[in-house]
Order: sequence, then structure tokens, then C-alpha cells
Amino acid sequence: MRLAVLLAAAILVDDGSASPTSSAPLIPPAVTPQAQDPLPSPPPPPRQLEQPRRSEPRREPRPDSEDALDLLWRHRLDFAAGGAPRVTIRLMEGQQEIAFRPRGRARLRVRGGAVIEIPAGETIRVRALHALPAVLAYHPLLGDAPYANQSRLDNTRRLWEGRGAKVRRRITGGVYGISGRVLDNRRVALLAEGDGSERSAREFAEESLARYGGRTGVFTEVLTRPTGMLEVLDPAGDRVALGDALVTLEVDGDGGFTVGRVEHDVGYAAHGYEDRAYRGRLHVTLDSSGRLAAVLAIALEELLRGLVPSEIPAGSPREALKAQAVTARSNVLAQIGTRHLTDPYVLCSEVHCQAYRGEAAQALSTDIAVRQTSGQALFGRADRGLVDAVYSAMCGGHGEDNDAVWPSLPNPSLRGLPDLPLEAAKSWRGGLRDERNLRAFLAAAPSAWCSRASTSRKDRYRWERRFAPAELDAFVVGLVPGVGSGKEIGAPASIGFVPRRTPGKEVGSAASSRLAPQGAPGEDGGSAGSTRLGLGHVRALEVTRRGVSGRARTLVVSGDAGRAVVEGELRIRRLLGNLPSAMFVVDRDGDAIVLHGGGWGHGAGMCQWGAVGRAEAGQGYQEILRAYYSGAEVARLY
Repeated sequence: MRLAVLLAAAILVDDGSASPTSSAPLIPPAVTPQAQDPLPSPPPPPRQLEQPRRSEPRREPRPDSEDALDLLWRHRLDFAAGGAPRVTIRLMEGQQEIAFRPRGRARLRVRGGAVIEIPAGETIRVRALHALPAVLAYHPLLGDAPYANQSRLDNTRRLWEGRGAKVRRRITGGVYGISGRVLDNRRVALLAEGDGSERSAREFAEESLARYGGRTGVFTEVLTRPTGMLEVLDPAGDRVALGDALVTLEVDGDGGFTVGRVEHDVGYAAHGYEDRAYRGRLHVTLDSSGRLAAVLAIALEELLRGLVPSEIPAGSPREALKAQAVTARSNVLAQIGTRHLTDPYVLCSEVHCQAYRGEAAQALSTDIAVRQTSGQALFGRADRGLVDAVYSAMCGGHGEDNDAVWPSLPNPSLRGLPDLPLEAAKSWRGGLRDERNLRAFLAAAPSAWCSRASTSRKDRYRWERRFAPAELDAFVVGLVPGVGSGKEIGAPASIGFVPRRTPGKEVGSAASSRLAPQGAPGEDGGSAGSTRLGLGHVRALEVTRRGVSGRARTLVVSGDAGRAVVEGELRIRRLLGNLPSAMFVVDRDGDAIVLHGGGWGHGAGMCQWGAVGRAEAGQGYQEILRAYYSGAEVARLY
């Protein structure tokens, strides 16, 4: 059935989020097998720049009237031929050069009208010339809420107006009509007016902390896109075309292409480069830093063929794979236009959004699961709204509330519950916020669905981390991301900005257009930059606030030279050497500090290993999804 868009708004200004993410996938990224030799190393600068080696590129009108660059920056849901949703996903960014080769006869459309015929297997390289970064504006973020529940922000608005702030709204996301059902993922952000500089927004946050006891977040938006020319080079290193900030590869019959040295798992131990194969349309453009980004435009169902097996083992039971397919589809649709607002795409291919490794990850079992659930998404039992179906690898026996993981309002479809059979769950209905209950739960290690899965690792269900004094001191002495001034770590979510090496030029400051590395807000919504805690020798760790699953939300670190308060589940895990989860208790064994914990990931939404355990016990995918999303129902959209 053909789809119809009612309204698709990326950013609207009214009276003038950070969306959660999946945890690390169940399976680690694997090196992509190559059907051909890897793409060669970049050549030296081209010797000929004045005259192209081949005949002058022909020019022909675009088949559609809209500028492809506008589509990339619009952050809205698009539709492919036949009405299926199509999305743009970042393959990599921050690059000096990007190389690719089509697997079939192809056309390279250069923004400005040139079209170059590319034979199958020919390697093409793209470089940026005279590029300048985007101009970004930063605003203090006072709060945000779903559009349908924006009345929850009324008290926040009145409070800040009473404090003398001039408050404005921003609306992100959009409203879409698909097969008679309305999808509304709009969010309202309350912003305080300022000069638009990052420094001003950060100073506002620190003043808010000092005067009112809470730090505000940061909302980032693009005022001016990055500019520059893209130089297209053939295998001999000769220039064959120049494009205005964009070149697009289209392969006949959607025959696919290979992108060379795709950078993946940035910031994680598995960080590396590999050639990866894809289908769809490849855009090479400028990211907000003024460097090159490879962006894939692909139909949602085709995306899911590579996404689902990147997030869950393809050998899992069929019903677990179908549950993963529905959650992945729902999660993608819920994220459109609500994140990456300073980027020329709507999703990234890392766990910040959902892991995507292209064709190499595809498997027959997950292809079947995607096909059998085609067009199906999750809708809340109470409001019938689209569920942002987040998930994590292993909950450890108890799920977590969304607002304990991310600084957002409570979502009725994302309540943390015991992941146990009904009778066993009754013993833990009160939750694990009290440390005594958490200790008992960790010690008892009840037979949760994630521990029952035949292929799950027991050392992920329950684990131990032991820190010698010198090791713990090294964590705290080292650079800690997301630290503000003083000794308070953590802030409400920063919307519209995610990690990158080189942020764009900001307004209201003396920021240069040079591409110099600088800290940036992390996917956990942290503050920009890094600092040293300066606590001296660490004497004690104390968790002072926990979520319903017992996961730490506030950690106090005490040392010879003072104490620091660390806010946020992910920040706590990163501070302590990338813990598998924040579900832990602190013990001492002589001089060592020992953490006894459970689970692998943030614990919100679906427990992936729990889904496997439930499927092995005979539960269907819709029953599995109702268990993890508070009774949410599956409905077909297209």
C-alpha cells in the first residue's frame, strides 16, 4: 500500500532529544570478508588537475526536483519508489578521502549537474577542497518532552521565566501519515536565549548548577551548512569532476558498491577500518566539521537486513529474531528527525543509533524474520503512540526505567520490571533501588530469562571487577569526558550533537574555521571537553542513587584531595573502565575495591538475551514484545 506523508518537519521554530540508544549489540563487529582485494591505499596528490583524462562529463537534469543536499540536511522521513520508508545512515565521517567502487555499471551525479558514467569495478576517490565547517549555534536546554505531553514543560517555563530567562521553544521530529496511522515523534525543547556560543551555553549550565542545584543541557543547531568543493579522482589520480559539496553514486539495478576503509566502532576497543559492501544510493558530502562523510540512502526494509544480524546472533530462535526486527524498525522510525540535527543524515551506523555493517552481516534467518514482520512496529498500550523500542544485550534479571538511563520523562512503555517467570518475579516487585535488595538479588542470581538462554554467557549475567589502588587512581587521574567545572560530573541531555573529532565553527565567539580537535558531547548527553578530577588517591566509591533495577545513577568518588559526584549510568561505567553495566555493589577486599555486578548494557527496553530465552521456551515474538514494553502492541504500518 502506498504511503502518504502528512507532515514532515525536522526543526520548527515556535514562539521564539536526546533520544536513547541501543546498548552494545549481542555480537561484536566482525571483519568483513572481501570478494575482491581491499581497495588500495590513497595515491599521492594528482599530477593533472587542469584537464580531465576522459571526455567532458555530460549533464542531464535530476529525475527529481529537490536538491539531494537539502534532503540530507532536512532530517525527515523520506519514501522510496512504491511507498516504502527510506532513511539516510552515516557510514563514516571526519575523513580526508573516501574511496568506493560500484559492482555494476553506475552513474556518479555531481551536484551542479554533471553525470559521469562509471564502469563496474572501477575505484573512484573523492577529496574535499577549500572546505569550511558548518556554523553552529548553542542554546541552554531547560527541558524537553514529547509534543503530545508538552504541558509537562509549563512549570519549567514559568520557573525559568521567573528567574529572568527569555524562553523559546524548538520542535524536532515530525508527523507522518502511513496507511491510515499517524506517527508523531515530535519533541518540544525549551531553550534559554543567549548569544549562541558554546561557551555561553556552558556558562549558563554552570551558573544553573551553582545557583539552583542542577545543570542545564545544550541544544545545538546548524545556522550555515559546511561549504566546499568535492574533487572526483579516477584510478590514475586524475580529476574527472568537481562537485558543490555533494556527489552521489547510483548503480544500475541496485547492484551495490564497496566503500573502502570504513571506519567503525569509534571510541571502542573494536575500533578499526574495513572495506564494506552496501546496496542503495551512496552520497559523499561534507559533515559539519568540513570533512568528508559517506552517507547511505536505503529503503528501511533493506537496512534491516543488515541491521538485525548486527545486533543479535543470526542463529537465535526465529521468534527472537522477529522481535528484534520489530524493535529495530520501531527504533529507526522513532529516531527520524530527533537526533543528529547537526549532521547530513538521520542515523549513524554505530550503537549510538543501531549497529549496521552492511551486506556482510546479512543472513538467511534474519532476512526471513525481517520479511515475516515487514512493516510492523510497536505502539504503546495507553497512548497508541509509536514506541522508541530501545534494547540492551542482557538486563541481568531486572529491566531499568528509561528516565534512569537517559535524562528524559518517564515513558509508560519503558518501565523496568523483573525479567523472570511470573511466580519468581513476585519476590522482586518492589524493585532494587535499596542496596540490600540489590545485594540479595545479585547473590541469589534467580533464573531470569536472559540466564536461561542456552547460548548466553553466564559471566555476563553475573560478573566481578577488582581494582587495585593504583588502577583505580589511574581511572580518576586520567581525562574524564563530560566533566564541567568544579567536581560535579554530568548534565541533562544535549540535543542535536553527537561525538565527532572536529566540531563546526560556533557563533558568538572567536572560534576559528580551522579543523582543530576538541571535545564534544557524548552519546550520553555529557558536557563538552574533558578534565582531570584531581582527587589524589581514591579512598572510597559510594553509590548514592539507583534506578529500579539497582543500576547506579549517582556515584560519589572520595579521595585525599576531595570528592566528586558523577551523574549518569553511562558516565559511571566509563569512569570505572567501561563496566559492562551499572548494576553493581561496592565491596572491599584488603586494599582492593571489588565490584559485584550483573547484566550487560543499560537494561532499558527489550533484553536481547531474555528474548532468546523466552523464544526457546516457546513464546512468540508479540508475547515477548508485550513483556518488555509494558503491554505495547504490534501493528502493521505498510
